[in-house]
Amino acid sequence: MPLLYGALRLTLIYALTAGLWVFYSDGLLTALGLSIEQMQRWQLLKGLGFVLLTSLLLYLTLRAHLRLHSRMRNALTASEERLSLALDAAKDGLWDWNLQTLKVFFSPGYTRLLGLEPGDLGDSRDSWLHHLHPDDHAHCQQSIVQLLHAACQAPYENTYRLRHRDGSYRWIQARGRLLLDAQGRPQRLIGTASDITQRRADEDSRRQAAAVFDATQEGVLVTDAAQRIVHINPAFSRITGYSEAEILGQQPSLLKSGRHDPAFYAALWQTLQSLGAWSGEVWNRRKNGEIYPQWQCIRAIHDEQGGVSHYVAVFSDISALKRSQHELDYLAHHDPLSDLPNRLLFTERVAHALQRAQREQHGGAVLLIDLDHFKHINESLGHNVGDLLLKAVGERLSAQLTTGMTLARLGGDEFGVLCEDCLHAQLAAEFAQQLLDTLNTPFRLDGHELFIAASIGISLFPGDAQSVEQVLRNVDSALFKAKSNGREGFAFYAQELTEYARQRVELVGALRHALEGNELRVHYQPLLCLQSQRLIGVEALVRWQHPQRGLVPPGEFIPIAEESGLIGAIDAWVMAHACRQMVAWQAAGSAIQFVAVNVSSRLFSHGKLDGQVAQVLAESGLDPACLELEVTESAVMQDPDAAQGLLERLRDLGIRLSIDDFGTGYSSLARLKRLPVHKLKLDQSFVRGLPHDHDDATITRAVIALGHNLGLKVLAEGIEQPQQMEFLRQLGCDQGQGYYLGRPQPAEQLPTAFELPQPLKIPLTERVTQQQD
Repeated sequence: MPLLYGALRLTLIYALTAGLWVFYSDGLLTALGLSIEQMQRWQLLKGLGFVLLTSLLLYLTLRAHLRLHSRMRNALTASEERLSLALDAAKDGLWDWNLQTLKVFFSPGYTRLLGLEPGDLGDSRDSWLHHLHPDDHAHCQQSIVQLLHAACQAPYENTYRLRHRDGSYRWIQARGRLLLDAQGRPQRLIGTASDITQRRADEDSRRQAAAVFDATQEGVLVTDAAQRIVHINPAFSRITGYSEAEILGQQPSLLKSGRHDPAFYAALWQTLQSLGAWSGEVWNRRKNGEIYPQWQCIRAIHDEQGGVSHYVAVFSDISALKRSQHELDYLAHHDPLSDLPNRLLFTERVAHALQRAQREQHGGAVLLIDLDHFKHINESLGHNVGDLLLKAVGERLSAQLTTGMTLARLGGDEFGVLCEDCLHAQLAAEFAQQLLDTLNTPFRLDGHELFIAASIGISLFPGDAQSVEQVLRNVDSALFKAKSNGREGFAFYAQELTEYARQRVELVGALRHALEGNELRVHYQPLLCLQSQRLIGVEALVRWQHPQRGLVPPGEFIPIAEESGLIGAIDAWVMAHACRQMVAWQAAGSAIQFVAVNVSSRLFSHGKLDGQVAQVLAESGLDPACLELEVTESAVMQDPDAAQGLLERLRDLGIRLSIDDFGTGYSSLARLKRLPVHKLKLDQSFVRGLPHDHDDATITRAVIALGHNLGLKVLAEGIEQPQQMEFLRQLGCDQGQGYYLGRPQPAEQLPTAFELPQPLKIPLTERVTQQQD
C-alpha cells in the first residue's frame, strides 16, 4: 500500500507540472506576439524542452526507484540468507503451506531432517502425510482443523513423528503462524520444524532418572563444590532420619559417627580427587544417634570447564546385610541341630592348633567320637527321637570341656574334640575315658529311656601327623580300630593302622573282582530240631576263596561288602546258588527240608526283593516252601510299613520268613504281631551266657514265650556247648544252630562231615525251674 500511494503521488505531481508547463508556455508565446513562423519554431523548442525535462524527471524517478528496489532486494536477500543460516545452525527446516493453492513448500533443511534430498517430499500435503506416523494422523489433523476454524493469527505448535529415510521415526516439533487475507480468511500456514528426537530421549531419561532418584531404596545426597548439601532423596531421610529442611545447607560431616580417624577421610578425599570416585564401607550416625554401617559411592561432577561443580553420594544401609552375613557365617560353621561347630570350623581350628603346636613345640590331640548302634534308635523310634538324642549327647559332652578344647558335630552320629593343650597320651586317654563315662547315664527323651555308648579314636599331633589331612585320616583309622576291638572303648592311632586302611581299599577292589571272577563259595551250616535233634535245614553262608590268601574270614570281608554296597549283589548270588543246591539235594533224596538265606538291609530296603526271589525260584525250579529268608530286625524296623508290604508279597510267593538277630533292635510288639513271618532267631549274644547268666536266661525265656504265643518258631543261634543246647531244649526252643551242632561246610562235605551230637544226660530241669522261680 505505501508503494501504491507513492506512485499515485508522483503521477499527480507529473500531471500538474505538465499542465502548468503547457498552459503558461503557450500563454507566454501568445503574449510575445510572435509571427506564425516564430511561433512554430518556439513551439518546437518548447516541445523538445518538455520532452527533455520529462525525460530527466523520468530518469531521476526510475533511478531512485531502482536504487530503492536494489536496496530492498539486497535487504531481502540478506534477510533470507540470515534466515537460512539461522535455520541451518539450529538444524531446523522451513515449511510454507499455501491454503489457496494447497501447495506446500519444504526447505532443503526440512528434507535433511528426514535424510531426504530436496524435492523428495514434493509440494503436496499427501506426500508429507505418507511419512507421518500412523498413530499421529488423528491429532495432527485435529490441531489443523481447530486452527483453521478459529481463523485467527494464533501461533501454531505441534509435535509428531515422521519416518526417516533409514526407516526409523523422528520426533518433529513444528511451530508456525496462520496468515489471513484482507477478508480475514486463512491464506497461508508457515513455520519451522525441528528434530527433537534426542531432546525427547533426554527428557525421558531425565524423568526416569528423577523417578529412580525418588523411588530408589539407596540414599542419595548432592553437595555443591563447597560440600554444602543441596539435594537429597526420600530414601536419605528414611535411612538417616533427617528431613530435607533439616539437612539442606549442612555438610555431610554432620553424619559422622566418630569411628573413622582423620587418616581414613584423608585417604577418601585423595582417591576422590585423583580418580573422581570413591566407594567403600563407612560407619555413620543417624539423627537418633544410632551408629550404622553403610556402603557408599561418591562421585565428583564436573562442569563444562572441567572444574568440580557437585559431589553425588549414593549409599545403602547394610546393617541387615551385616547381620545376615554374621548369621550365614555362623550357619556355615555350626551344626544347626546341636549348635556345635561343624566339620568346616573344626578343620580350621585343627589347622590353627597344628600350626601353633609346630611353632611352640607342644602337643595336642584330636578325638573322634562315634555313637555305637545309633542307627537302631533312628530305625525303631524315628529320626525325631534320634535328633533329640544327638542334641543331648552334644550337651553332655560339652559339659566335660575345659579351656583350649573344641567340640564339634562332624555329621550323623560323629563328634570331634580338639584338645590344643594335651601334653602326652595319658591325658588324652583319661579324657577319652571321661567322655565314655559321661555317656553311661541313660538319656530320658520323649518318654523313652535310652542307653548309648560310643567308640573313640585318638590321634596326637604333631607326633602322629604334620598336616590337617593326616590328623583327620589318622583319627579315623584309630576310630575304626576302636570299633573293631569291640566298641565302647577308645584306641590310639598307630602307623600300622594306615597300612590296614590301605589294605581295606585294596580289599574292596579284590572283593569286586571275586564277585565277578567266581571266587565266592557257599558253605552250609546245619539247623537242628532241638527236641528230636534231627537235621531239618541248613543256612547258606558266603565264603571267599582268595587265590593267594586262601579262605578269607567272613568277619574281614562282610563289613567291607556292606560299606562298599557289594553286599546286595553278594546276597543275590548266594540265594541263586543256595536254591540250585537245594534242588540238587532234593533230587538226591536228602532229608534237608529247607535252606535259609540271609538278606542284607541294603537288599531288603530296595523293595524289589520279591521280584528277585520269584525270578530265582523260577530259574532254579525250587519249591518256594523250601526257601527261608532271614531278615534282620533292624532292617524291618527301618521302614515298618514298607517292610510289612514287602514281607506280605514274599509270603504270597510261598517262602518261609524269619526275623534274624531278634532282641538286638527296638521292635514294636504291636508291629511284630502283624508281620507275616514264621520264625524268630534269638541272637547269639543272649545264648553265649546260658545257662549261668541270669539276665541272658530271662531274656531267652521271654523271647521263646513271646514267639510261641505269636505262633512262631524260635531258633537259637550260637550254640557252642552241650549245656546251652539242653537248657534251650528244656525251655521249649524249637530249633538251634552253632559250632556245637555243626560248622559251616561246603555242600559236598555236608552229608559225611555232619554228625549229630549225643543227647546230653545231665538233668537240668531242676536248674531251669529254679531260674524260672
